[in-house]
Amino acid sequence: MSVKATMNAKGADIEFGTITGADPAAVATDAEGNVVLTIAGADTSDLIFVTPRGLAAGLVIVEATVTAANTVTLKALNATETASIDDAASSFDYMLVKVAAS
Repeated sequence: MSVKATMNAKGADIEFGTITGADPAAVATDAEGNVVLTIAGADTSDLIFVTPRGLAAGLVIVEATVTAANTVTLKALNATETASIDDAASSFDYMLVKVAAS
């Protein structure tokens, strides 16, 4: 589910929203994994900023990229040296910036 709000600031359309129920796959110790989010209207030329609302201890989001139309891929890092992390469904707040062509 996604909740959205939009605004325009100096030629850029900015969309704020929340994705709920995203379930990151298990990430092995000291390894990276991907979390894929669907954000309608996202395009590979857009800028995306994502903040999780509480991930399991040791799991860190290190990158967010619009990888295809309507698709955002987050790179998650398991920073622990003790065990794999299989986080439960999480919520992510995002800001999507669509910069107008000049």
